[in-house]
Amino acid sequence: MVQVTDGQLAHLSSIVYSGDQPSGRTAGFHQYDYYSNEDTGIGVRIYTSFRTQDGSSAPQEAAAVFTWRGTDTSAGFQMAKAQMKCNNELRQDPDHEIDIVEEANNYAGDMLKRVRDQFPDTIWTFYTTGHSLGGFVSNAIQIAYDDDFVKCVTFENPGVSKFWRQKAESHGKQHWEKKVVNYVTYPNPINTCLPKIGKVVRLQLSVHKTFSVPHVVRCLVGTTLRCMVLGSLVNLGLSLTGNAKGFWAAKVSSCTFAGVKTIAKHPLSWPKKIKPKVKRAASRDQASKDSRAAEQGEGTSDPKSKPLVPVMDRLPPRFRSAVVTGVWAAATVFFSSFGYTTMRTGAHMADTGTEHNIELIVGGFDEESGEPTVPVYMKSWPSHQFLKKKHMHKDYLGRTFYEGIVPFKPTAYGLHNILKRNDLLIARAKRLPGYVEQMSYA
Repeated sequence: MVQVTDGQLAHLSSIVYSGDQPSGRTAGFHQYDYYSNEDTGIGVRIYTSFRTQDGSSAPQEAAAVFTWRGTDTSAGFQMAKAQMKCNNELRQDPDHEIDIVEEANNYAGDMLKRVRDQFPDTIWTFYTTGHSLGGFVSNAIQIAYDDDFVKCVTFENPGVSKFWRQKAESHGKQHWEKKVVNYVTYPNPINTCLPKIGKVVRLQLSVHKTFSVPHVVRCLVGTTLRCMVLGSLVNLGLSLTGNAKGFWAAKVSSCTFAGVKTIAKHPLSWPKKIKPKVKRAASRDQASKDSRAAEQGEGTSDPKSKPLVPVMDRLPPRFRSAVVTGVWAAATVFFSSFGYTTMRTGAHMADTGTEHNIELIVGGFDEESGEPTVPVYMKSWPSHQFLKKKHMHKDYLGRTFYEGIVPFKPTAYGLHNILKRNDLLIARAKRLPGYVEQMSYA
């Protein structure tokens, strides 16, 4: 039997997009066939490798790798449209066979027969592999032709739909763990879409441990937002104790109100008029006069000026200060947490796009042995259905809102994690229900 390493399968899953000839770790392979259909979104290349045995009467051995292409936006509008339709169908966990798999089944059956008929004296070893959507197709092909394919290896596979999970029930869990290996990165919306069959191995990629400027910026922003929250809460405490320093919140509120009022009254000429208005509102002399007047219970220092909120002028100075700083503190907490949640969500989507890259995944395998350099073998892997049952999607906003105001959370962006990007990602993964590591070499 011709052995093909998982690293070689990863490389073939990478070049299936570009159509480049196998080289490097897959130098012994040659493209045997290519098929594509824009109507269904299918794309597949078959690579073969023959083992010659000079001077031996033993039959020739060969391997054929059915390599299924994933979602490829560069393949043209019609192809991308068909593949996105498949992705949307998969999110619904269909209990019927979708078009791309139906055509893949017909193609696989025809090609298995054709290869054997063309080389009747060759002992064939068949593999099936694919990345992303191609990984899903590869899983389905393995289930449909389990007796023909010796191994199925996928990369960032979205999972297996209900229709194929039911078909896979004809064999036990141990059977599929011997024949199917799913390589994933950290949990993301793609690799947690559907439940998986077979073994799941999380790859530790080099990008997870290298210095990342975006990560550093996010950590700095996260700490800055928490400092703003802490400052507003300290300011509230000062105002409640009667300390005039609490009026800095009133000063900021006054500047904000002056700016908004100027823009509303002069929508066309506000750039020229807003600066003196805000500068006057932020005047140190005016602020100090207001502070002394408030301490003496005299209200505003300017009897002709209109109060920001009429009812506030009737309140006792200390209570008025507490209300202003309290509102300011609440607004700071809300907008800081909202900003942090937006940043965290955007960062998660950006990280997903980076880690889903098949070329980076190829780098997670040793060049010579073809084995993963830092594998993390999983006992179980989260899926969208399981996360939905645990209400994790609803809890996400609450958890990220909490992260935005509480310092030193292991899952949060902050100075404490500025050089610990990998630790942060691991902490987030371990919080997901269904994420259970069995063995790790990280």
